[in-house]
Amino acid sequence: MVQFNQGAIRKIIIASASPLFAKGLEKMLLQQSSNRDIAIKHAPNMDLIIQELEQWQPDVVIVDYDDLTIDRTEFLRYFVDGERTMQVMLVSLKANGAVVVYDRRILTPDQAEGWLGLFRYDEL
Repeated sequence: MVQFNQGAIRKIIIASASPLFAKGLEKMLLQQSSNRDIAIKHAPNMDLIIQELEQWQPDVVIVDYDDLTIDRTEFLRYFVDGERTMQVMLVSLKANGAVVVYDRRILTPDQAEGWLGLFRYDEL
């Protein structure tokens, strides 16, 4: 899991063309944090999302999975190809409330081996 410095402001981008969706998420996040330790920006299209990712370098990106103006393949390719430490959450209002989180982690070879050892090959 990405570790945040205590007292540091967490930068969050909400990627959605729906102002209602973005404002609702922003309100929830601000209530949870007591308005102290987060900064939030909205990005309603791919051009602004990429621009904000490059310039602002957020800690978390929340993507409206159902938004047809956001090319999920392009966004995820950008995320996978980049090396920045950030979390990505895919949120769908149509789904049953499930949230998919991608948490970029860098593992040592020993950690990767231990992680792979969690799987029993006869169960795959």
